[in-house]
Amino acid sequence: MQIGRPGDDAVPPGPFRDLVDRLHDLYLLAGGPSARSVSQAIFKNRTLESVSHETYRAALRGSYLLPWLKYQSIIVELNSRTRPPQAEAELLADFHTLWTLAREDYPNLRSGRGVPPPPGAENGSRPVRRLPERNAWFTGRRATQIRLRNAFEQHPTATVVLHGVNGTGKTQLAAEYAYRFPDDYPVIWWVRGTSVEQARTDLAELATELGLGDGDRSLAALKAYLSSPNLPYLLIFDGVEDRQVRGLIPNGGGHVLVTTTDRDLAYDPSVIEVEVLDFGPDEATEFLDRLLPGSSDAILTEIVELASRLPLALAMAANVDLETLRNSHAPSSPLVGTVRAARESLTDDHRSILDLFGWFGAAPVPMALLQREGTVRGRVGEILENPIELRRTLLKLANFGFVRLGGHHVEMTSLARQALVEIIPAEDAEVARQHVHDLLARSGLGPPGSTLAQGYRDIDAHLQPARLVESANPAAQRLIVDQIQFRALDGNLTGAAELARSAVEEWQRPGSLGPDHELVLRARIELAAALRGLGAYAEARSLAAAAKRQLQTSPAYGPEHELTLAAETGAALDLLMMGSYTRAVDAQQEAYDRSAAALGSAHPRTVDCRRQLAAGLRHAGQYAEAAELDQHDFDRLIAGGDTVEAVRAAFALADDLSGLGHYQRALDLLDQYAPMGARLIGDHDPGVLAAGRTAAVARRRLGRPGAVDELATLHLRCRELLDQAAPQVLAVTLSYANALRDAGRTSQAEALITDAIAAYERRLPSRHPLAVAARVNLAAVHRARGQWPTARQLGQRAAEQLRRALGADHPHTIVAAVNRATDLALTGDRAGAVAASRTAYATAERVLGPDHPDTLAAGTNLTLDLLAVGSGDERLRENMIGGWTKLLGEHEYVARLARGNRVECDLDPAPM
Repeated sequence: MQIGRPGDDAVPPGPFRDLVDRLHDLYLLAGGPSARSVSQAIFKNRTLESVSHETYRAALRGSYLLPWLKYQSIIVELNSRTRPPQAEAELLADFHTLWTLAREDYPNLRSGRGVPPPPGAENGSRPVRRLPERNAWFTGRRATQIRLRNAFEQHPTATVVLHGVNGTGKTQLAAEYAYRFPDDYPVIWWVRGTSVEQARTDLAELATELGLGDGDRSLAALKAYLSSPNLPYLLIFDGVEDRQVRGLIPNGGGHVLVTTTDRDLAYDPSVIEVEVLDFGPDEATEFLDRLLPGSSDAILTEIVELASRLPLALAMAANVDLETLRNSHAPSSPLVGTVRAARESLTDDHRSILDLFGWFGAAPVPMALLQREGTVRGRVGEILENPIELRRTLLKLANFGFVRLGGHHVEMTSLARQALVEIIPAEDAEVARQHVHDLLARSGLGPPGSTLAQGYRDIDAHLQPARLVESANPAAQRLIVDQIQFRALDGNLTGAAELARSAVEEWQRPGSLGPDHELVLRARIELAAALRGLGAYAEARSLAAAAKRQLQTSPAYGPEHELTLAAETGAALDLLMMGSYTRAVDAQQEAYDRSAAALGSAHPRTVDCRRQLAAGLRHAGQYAEAAELDQHDFDRLIAGGDTVEAVRAAFALADDLSGLGHYQRALDLLDQYAPMGARLIGDHDPGVLAAGRTAAVARRRLGRPGAVDELATLHLRCRELLDQAAPQVLAVTLSYANALRDAGRTSQAEALITDAIAAYERRLPSRHPLAVAARVNLAAVHRARGQWPTARQLGQRAAEQLRRALGADHPHTIVAAVNRATDLALTGDRAGAVAASRTAYATAERVLGPDHPDTLAAGTNLTLDLLAVGSGDERLRENMIGGWTKLLGEHEYVARLARGNRVECDLDPAPM
């Protein structure tokens, strides 16, 4: 993807603009090399400072001013790629002069213009703030505060990472920094980084506050806004452990502060690390002196010795009687002893509420979950159902340092939780665990869907710590199955598989539900589906086949049962994974017909069977039949007002239309529903990402500009969000490679296709149609390079394999046949090319219709092959040019065809 020169609105005229323009000129002279290739080359050159691919892009886009050594590395590497290279010493001297001028002017550029008002914002440049409550007892940390301040002053656009073990006060330190320098930042925003969902929610709320829109769609606008060099902001990502959260951290003109225990993140060369250690001896004593005014130095020193110098432990110890602290002291683990002493200091009521948090996870617990009426019996239930008494109890726990209170949630620090679990007596622990099971079981969410997504996300982190799969409560067991389905719908297939596997193992134990129970069978079917999505096809096939056999022969279920039909649908998907498209469609048709007869056409299981059948038909190349089914679903959902499902049906219908060659109709549909999908489902959803690929491919096939950039961005996003061998990633990879080949970047295209083929072959059976389709594209790359014998050999083998696997009438086989004729023509077999082109054109016209782009390609190439043997067909030629003109309009591509260029065909197979 070529990196465009920024506009004047992004980088205004001035010294910094001069530096960016000069660097961009050098980039173009070097051939516009990719960020990844430049970053890797710099890394291998031990004399240069490393530069990440994001930093390289930021330099060329003028996102912010880099340190000189970063620019030097980029300049040296780009110059090495120019022909001929410029004198390096003179070039670096010129750039250093530009950089010096830019550095002197940069503070004016950042602060002189004020905060750029975002589109549609009514609040102008008023301060935008969200921070946790300031800790009135914050003490010490002077050296760390100075290091933090210096890091931002010396590296004005760097990300600074506060790292250290749990309990050292990283969160409090980050908050205190924000409170000490409020005038430096018109925008200060706190982002919970414990999960990607929480981080996305907090960033979306910032976008709303800035007037940039609502929901997931606003995140792209926020990212662009934060990239402005005119905006001094401070974003604090607190508690970052999930690696996906890193993709949300902006690279721009402001300051980003991250707190984490992840050492890998802290020592990433693209960030500035500041380690947070325990209090020093004097800091620890000063901290306690503020909490316990009037205490003697000897007492303060003893408390420090008993509790350790961790801020969390000292905060707890300050609330505990000294004698209790002495009796609970554990020399090998001072925090455990402190927590034991603090717990013993509580009343029975407060202790019973505290013990609940030993079974919740390291994520906020919604207050609504705790307060659900009638969930817990006895005294604990009375406290939970009384808002005033519950609030008073939680405030007490917060004063001890056990929990943090928010407006709508309460959260125990992970270190306190670990220590608490160690010291709760077994009998009390079991009582608390049963209470937590009851609370989770009565969360009352209902079947998972987009309208309930936040509720499922709120409880997701608590299921495993509570060991909810061990609960004998039927409502808890039902919740487990619903949560498995939600994780899969939310794109967390790994989490879905883990939860399903643990549920199956637990529920099949003697004395539990048993292997024939409906929930066990549902969990097995969901496990197979998740594994299928993860590419573990062999295990998924084995699980699905076993469940299908068991259900079909069981007197309790039988062939017409809804669960049996679900298992059969999964087994049919496994046939697709094996490359047996025709058998898969037959099985899907049978399952759909039986479901419609037994359950009715509107039953959710029948609807799912119909969608799976449509997907199978698409893979089998029967796009018209798939479109008929998807159009029916789309019309029904639009009439019923089910917007989310209508969006998914629109995406499927757009795939059908693209397969039929109706690219503009597909684009019109996606232009309307893709933004809606990003807003309602999330722009990180695999289905939304797949729809983006469909739109980009349609634009490319219509000859619209920008396809390479669009697919490059989508490819990078898919790789950030999904497993590298996920079906959507491989599908986007092939489409991106096709666009790169069109743009003449054949080396990059070849590398991508080769990687995709290897990924397919690791997970799919030998000679699977998807891997063979990728080889069709690889042959096209060799043709583009003039490596005609290699292309002919590779293309012939691929065409034959597709014919055997899919039949001569499959659209992929037709494309391979069209390219096979091209290979014959290019290698001098003119007669063979005519025969191959005649067959390909006749088959395409019969199967796809005379106006399909692949038919036009076959016919266009046939006219050239006939002309080469002296048998030109002017009428056919005019028909082909007319067809292309109808499809593309007065396009340069049509003019090239009219001048005698052959048409190169390639494949964009749908993700499995």
